[in-house]
Amino acid sequence: MGRGAILLFFLAIFAVGQARAEALKVVSESTPPQYGVTRFIVHSERIGRDFRVIVSQPAATVFLPGQKLPAIYALDGGNGIAGPQGQYLSNAWLMSAALVISVDDAPNEANHRLDDLAHARWRPQDGSLPEMGGGGAAFEAFLLEDLRPFIEARYATDPRRAVLLGHSLGALFAANIFARQPDAFAGYIMASVPVWAEPGVVQRVAAAAGRASGQRVYLAVAEFDDGVNGTGMQPGFQAMSAALKRPGVTLKTQVYPGENHSSYYPRMVLDGFPFVLPSVWSRTTPQWPLPPDIRSRYEGTYRMPDGREITIRAAPPFGRMTAQVAGGPAISLVLNGRDRFYAPSSDLDVVFEGTSATLSSGDARVRIEKAP
Repeated sequence: MGRGAILLFFLAIFAVGQARAEALKVVSESTPPQYGVTRFIVHSERIGRDFRVIVSQPAATVFLPGQKLPAIYALDGGNGIAGPQGQYLSNAWLMSAALVISVDDAPNEANHRLDDLAHARWRPQDGSLPEMGGGGAAFEAFLLEDLRPFIEARYATDPRRAVLLGHSLGALFAANIFARQPDAFAGYIMASVPVWAEPGVVQRVAAAAGRASGQRVYLAVAEFDDGVNGTGMQPGFQAMSAALKRPGVTLKTQVYPGENHSSYYPRMVLDGFPFVLPSVWSRTTPQWPLPPDIRSRYEGTYRMPDGREITIRAAPPFGRMTAQVAGGPAISLVLNGRDRFYAPSSDLDVVFEGTSATLSSGDARVRIEKAP
């Protein structure tokens, strides 16, 4: 290859890299974050319009080297509910501490959800509206290839613990993602899937479920769920439930009595988030100050693999255990079973074994040894 050809080759690589970097441009950003919430308006070159992205962060902060937190991507802006409820559940230790990424059309844009969230063309069964949809493939590429890298470059989020939340047409979109590549997300929340808009999705979900590798799926519907123009969601719920019952899927189904298509959304989030991202903290473990003879088993100075020291001791006035890396803040350890603690401020699982302990969160894991 001549010098000119080599130069063109590297220029082409550079151009591709630049195109990817500019696939999502920040139009505006609210800084500093308020109450752990940052609001972006981003422009998608791929789709050619603006989107609103709201990032709701939990109170937990990363503590271990390489530690990352899960992220929940909520379609339809999470109805303005998913972000605050995710923060509440994370901060109450009822789920793994996670960021919630709520995405929808920017305020200056028309509502494009009827096209974006459907991979195939569709229309209501009563014919009251013209045919729509077909933008799902482009929106899928925007979500997976543009938005997720954008988020993962700015926040310590774990791509292997990402979750997708969709309701109504958003649930149909989530079902299509699962059908195409079930491992795109570790968890799925599908609420009121309108399978009548794309009947073939059930068979494709069933085939994909056979290739699943541990995905957690929360499938929900309301008792009085008439969906769009009186079209019932119950048959689709039953069909999707049967399609997802495979060894590689951890499935939970829920029918919300007395609720309609929209009213059960807050309850669904409160139930669905802890299922797809369960906390390691056991809420049934009694909490009390440990007696001195028990505390002494854990107290001491430990060394981390990188040479840093971490001090574990009982802090006054209540004698609750704390862990502190030299030069950093102390984090509280709440009892979580025999020789086991949970650090809510960092979403850490701490297990003691004699003169050592293992600190873990997701895939991040560190073993510390007590100094003589």
